[in-house]
Amino acid sequence: MDKIRALARALNPLLRTFVVFVVIVMVVYPLVTLALGQVLFPRQANGSLLACSGKTVGSSLIGYSITSPKLFHPRNQSNTASGVDPHITPEDAYAQIPRITNATAIASSSISHVAQANIDANRGQNLGLLAPDYMDVNDVNLELVLLYPLAYPELCT
Repeated sequence: MDKIRALARALNPLLRTFVVFVVIVMVVYPLVTLALGQVLFPRQANGSLLACSGKTVGSSLIGYSITSPKLFHPRNQSNTASGVDPHITPEDAYAQIPRITNATAIASSSISHVAQANIDANRGQNLGLLAPDYMDVNDVNLELVLLYPLAYPELCT
């Protein structure tokens, strides 16, 4: 009986430590991480959602299959590792501008300006060093729809 009590006394601190660590790792840490994410990075923590006229229309992190001639198309899914990359090279973006101009009657210089502004913003976010230049198709398409609603009456209404 004394051996059992001695074993129980020896295991008691171990069990208490185990329970404390379980609570910290499985409850406290996730809640703190969630709270910090919501306070410091609310847009990213909630999925980098895109909204148009107060309605959620997607996420800037996911490339969608776009076939409209009025919008920029993401790169071919067979050329991306995940198939859902919303980024294209500046060259791919500029190659699509004539098609969008023909479909929307928006001046190519205006579309080019929106595309270049996005490329510049992405370069700034990456400190100009950490990633190649790219344009976010989702962000630019949404900006075009918001800037030129008459050219996109079927979208974002």
